[in-house]
Amino acid sequence: MEGPQAFIERWRPVLESGALVKFAYGPRGSQGGNHCEVADQLVATLGLKQIGFNWELLDASAPEDAPRSGKSELVKALTQNLANPSQPWLSEVNARECADEFLSLFDPASFTLVSNRYDGLWNPIAGGSTEWGFVGFDNSLSVLLLLAE
Repeated sequence: MEGPQAFIERWRPVLESGALVKFAYGPRGSQGGNHCEVADQLVATLGLKQIGFNWELLDASAPEDAPRSGKSELVKALTQNLANPSQPWLSEVNARECADEFLSLFDPASFTLVSNRYDGLWNPIAGGSTEWGFVGFDNSLSVLLLLAE
């Protein structure tokens, strides 16, 4: 599991410049069910709120200009200030690099990505005033990246 650990060691200081960061990962293990159930199982083990069918399924392999593109949503989350989206956060270059490294943690053949936020609306899992969470998983790994104000 050195991939996720290397990712967060590199990106935590950058991400914490504009957000509280919760990052957790582990083997997917016996987590089963649809994408919402897998995401809920992971966040429940971390003491966070389950949101059921309110997880937004993103297309992890879609180009950025495609609807519900996982990379596009990650970049949007990383470039806009959480509390005031009209204000910048990370540069486009840094956001794309971070998003690419996050997405590369997973096996593309079995990768699923969901978010608790889409199109400006969100379903809180941590109870913060503003947050944006992503759960990614493949056949062997589950990861939560939660950014909160």
